[in-house]
Amino acid sequence: MKVAAPIVLACFTIAFTLSATGWFERFSSAQLFGMGTFLSSGGFVVLYWLSEKFRLFLRRRSLKRLTLAQTLRFYGVLALVKTHQHVLPAVFAVPTGLIDIAFAITSFFVAARLVDSQGKINRGFVAWHAAGLAGLAISVTLAVLTSSARFGVVDAAHTSQPMTWFPMSLVPVFIGPMVLIFHLLALAGAYGGMANYQPKPSLK
Repeated sequence: MKVAAPIVLACFTIAFTLSATGWFERFSSAQLFGMGTFLSSGGFVVLYWLSEKFRLFLRRRSLKRLTLAQTLRFYGVLALVKTHQHVLPAVFAVPTGLIDIAFAITSFFVAARLVDSQGKINRGFVAWHAAGLAGLAISVTLAVLTSSARFGVVDAAHTSQPMTWFPMSLVPVFIGPMVLIFHLLALAGAYGGMANYQPKPSLK
């Protein structure tokens, strides 16, 4: 964690600076979401398969903390606010915001009830994180489909292009990729520790 924390802080500083200065506005929202998704997931897969040190790093991560990191998804409230302000199209922002808020709220339950004090997981942990990835996939797909009128989902005057503006651009370039990585870290950590799986005792 001593190495990971400075890296995350550096990534946030760079993302925040470029976002605040409007640098990301030169891209389409589809490009930002695509780059954020594929660079983060691709980097994770490469490190996981090629680096034993990275796999060892995963086994040392707290599954509770990785799950609670999904509270970052409370940022989805901004999507609902921007929809109300007629900045973002509802077809993209409403599902995205509601999905994010739902996972942010339920992360407290999952961390408390589905991971014990020794880090052993209970039924539902893997499914919850897998569902979280599916939710991200839905959001990215909607962002791409509403990025331009050519897909026939929105008109040219009301697209997801404002997602390239500050502070919304932090979603595709930092918050989204971090949420994705935290899900992947949790799933990889759970996979590495499946021997510690603890089914709940039967009530029979």
